[in-house]
Amino acid sequence: MSSFFSDRKRVAAYAIMLVAFIIVGFFAPHEQASYYDYAEAVEAVDFDAGEELPEELQVDYGAWTLMIPALMFIFVLLTKSFLEAFIWSSFLTVFMRFRSEVILAFTEEQIGALLNYDNARMILLYFLIGSVLAAVSRGGGATAFANWAKKKAKSSKLALLIIWLLDCGLSVDDELSAFTAGAAITPLADSYGIPREKTVFVIRSSAVASATLWPLGAWVVFVAVLLETSGFAASGEGVIEYMKCVPFMFFPIIILLIGLLSALGIIPDFGKMKKAVQRVKDGGPVAPAASGKEMGDETEIEAEDLNPDMKPRMINFFLPVIALLVGALMAGLDIMVGIIASLVVTFLLFVLQGVCTPKQFINEILLGGMKDMTMLTVLFGVSLVLVNQLDAMGFAPYIVGLTAHVLSPKLLPFIIFVVFAITEFLVSFNWSLYMMALPIVIPLAAATGANPYLTIAALICAGIWGSQGCLYSDGALVAAAATKTDVYEASTTAIQYTVIAVVLSAVCFLVAGFIF
Repeated sequence: MSSFFSDRKRVAAYAIMLVAFIIVGFFAPHEQASYYDYAEAVEAVDFDAGEELPEELQVDYGAWTLMIPALMFIFVLLTKSFLEAFIWSSFLTVFMRFRSEVILAFTEEQIGALLNYDNARMILLYFLIGSVLAAVSRGGGATAFANWAKKKAKSSKLALLIIWLLDCGLSVDDELSAFTAGAAITPLADSYGIPREKTVFVIRSSAVASATLWPLGAWVVFVAVLLETSGFAASGEGVIEYMKCVPFMFFPIIILLIGLLSALGIIPDFGKMKKAVQRVKDGGPVAPAASGKEMGDETEIEAEDLNPDMKPRMINFFLPVIALLVGALMAGLDIMVGIIASLVVTFLLFVLQGVCTPKQFINEILLGGMKDMTMLTVLFGVSLVLVNQLDAMGFAPYIVGLTAHVLSPKLLPFIIFVVFAITEFLVSFNWSLYMMALPIVIPLAAATGANPYLTIAALICAGIWGSQGCLYSDGALVAAAATKTDVYEASTTAIQYTVIAVVLSAVCFLVAGFIF
């Protein structure tokens, strides 16, 4: 108890959270039906067909939906603990809606979120990506690649350039590219005294952005489907319509360039990044304090190879990655199939080479890699409740409603980008944002006469900024997990670069609104 009260910032965070619960309990609107009655009513409504809840069950939460993201952001700043922030913020959203039934509702909502097919796939995906990461890093492949890259990269600038290029090359999926680049290049970057925070920034700046700019990127395919289901694009033409938005995708283009120029040293280190670089120059560690612990793993990225007596081989890096890409492409960009294919190929490759026994592969690669991903997966699982509850409370319609009075078609894309950029910085919804907001933004653009492609691009860019700029987005967590770096330090060290990108993007949307 004494250790808790000695941490004044954490005490302040919990005091603020307690006050928030009290205020919500006394003043916030809430559901009028019991949890099970509400759930039964929701089950009977076909939302896809345009049906709505009975009027007596509709509750207008309005600005109360903004309270949760703001409170969560403050909690993270004070405690630097993402899991605590997600847990209590999720619990508060359920409490706001169901009051005395909060424990029952939270339990049922968490179970329901985990049983959702798409969510279950994502959880399994995170676990299995950990296994692939373990295979690449512990099978000698990462060591061989780092040794090869070191011969080619005669300086820290070239090492960072290799990271940027590798990320772009694997951008069929941003998480795949981030994990692969992190596992393969972090040892190389460490050898050149590059602080892990800068390695994470270069990975993040190229992983998500590049996956949103070419037709086979995972983000492109996802949004393309939404454009078809919303009626904006004809069946099978979602990607074609999406690519018409790409010329207006200012944020990913700008952040890609900033990442590249930073890697080459053309943009100098400043702010916390300069301090991180100086820390290493002064003989300090390449990783910031507490790195790895937030992810629930205190091991180093330079984990020993399974068979240290065997010479590291490049094939143990490239073949698993190639198997993953080929498997995913053959299955219609299904990354899950690619990962399973990669693990099967890697198992045969390692056992036949004598890198490990079948038992070692299961225990140290398959299960060991899953263990390393436990904290990230738990964070994702808890965040599902928060996202689902804010969706049910009408978060996106309320935010779009704030822009509805902007009748000027020239200003609408700029307003959409700025408003959602603010909310995404507080709590990143990423793909969930598009699911919630695209069906509203598209008709809003049509009603005001705004350029639909520019307006859609503004919303997409806001989501990309959320993945890039939010301190605890999935992009931040994935890059930190791949490099065994403290999430909070990595995010806050690079925030100045992403802020520059988002400000320049806002200016571009403002100017483009008057031109197009």
